[in-house]
Amino acid sequence: MENKSIDLQLRYLRRLTDPGVEMKEKNLQYARVLKQLPMDQTALIALDIWDRDLLEDMRERDDRITRERIVPVIRACREAGLQIIHAPTMEIAVRSRNWVNLLGDEKPPDRPYPQWENSPTWPPDGSLRAFEFPKEPRFDAAFKQELEETDFHELVKPEGDEAVIGNGEELHRLCAQRKILHLLYVGFHTPGCMNLRDYGIPAMKQRGFNCVLLRDCTNGMEAPEHFDDQIGMKAFIAFLERNRTYTISSDELIEAL
Repeated sequence: MENKSIDLQLRYLRRLTDPGVEMKEKNLQYARVLKQLPMDQTALIALDIWDRDLLEDMRERDDRITRERIVPVIRACREAGLQIIHAPTMEIAVRSRNWVNLLGDEKPPDRPYPQWENSPTWPPDGSLRAFEFPKEPRFDAAFKQELEETDFHELVKPEGDEAVIGNGEELHRLCAQRKILHLLYVGFHTPGCMNLRDYGIPAMKQRGFNCVLLRDCTNGMEAPEHFDDQIGMKAFIAFLERNRTYTISSDELIEAL
């Protein structure tokens, strides 16, 4: 695997039009570029692929995508020797024998974003509590159930020595240990955990990694009026592709492996 590369036609959404084409958003086009990703510097990130979700229809769609799209990708990665890193949240990670546990007793910073030397501590903690979202009536019971019972999807459990990380700092340190530069993402949801987790795509891009989304190996978090056509997911994928994040399909990765 040391000298082998994966040849991928990576898709992105161009930000400008060709010369002579009217500079309008509706005239923008998708483009593809061939890139070679060294196998020993690349990992598949299985993000929040769980055995349950609080919303039944979302769970049904997640399960179908997992079985039909993600499972074949993981099987192909295992057969090809591409390393897989499972990122299921810290609550699930600590229960796994494959948890890397790279942080020991270290505590996260009070404020997760980088601070300038003279940056003020503002707003004060608790000053905006009155403006927080109203609490859902079923939140406590639902969150407790999810926290205590959620586990890896039955078909996407870690095998062998596949690593399990609990947060972005663990993923960063593991990648540094293994000299990983390229992260191929599958999992849920887009938008949602794929963009909000500290081990998701935007956070890991900020840390300097090349992140690629398998666009048919995820699901959206939709408003009721566009649940059926998944406008939210499609729009966020286009946003990523327009902002320096490549995408590919599951079939393209499997064929390249």
